[in-house]
Amino acid sequence: MDSHQRLNWSRMLKRINDYRGGTISLGKLIDDLRGLYDAADIHDGDIRSDFESYWSPIDGEHELRTEPWVPPGLASDERLTELLDEFSRWVGEVLESADDNHG
Repeated sequence: MDSHQRLNWSRMLKRINDYRGGTISLGKLIDDLRGLYDAADIHDGDIRSDFESYWSPIDGEHELRTEPWVPPGLASDERLTELLDEFSRWVGEVLESADDNHG
């Protein structure tokens, strides 16, 4: 992982903290996580697949809060917290793995 990629992955964690601190919306967080991931230009197929498996459920929780077709009460703040915790842990693991493999 080069310094540009590392910076983008680290920024993902910062954006999650920004959301938790109330300075950005969930929609902004979703967009920023995708944008930072895309900007990192990761070619590893496993990481690409893992990103989708961690990011998509967060996006799904956002949909439950914003789409008019969703019945009230389906969104879960507890579930969203769990998903963000899992995503954050995974990003940390990716960063640690990059250290172990490249330096």
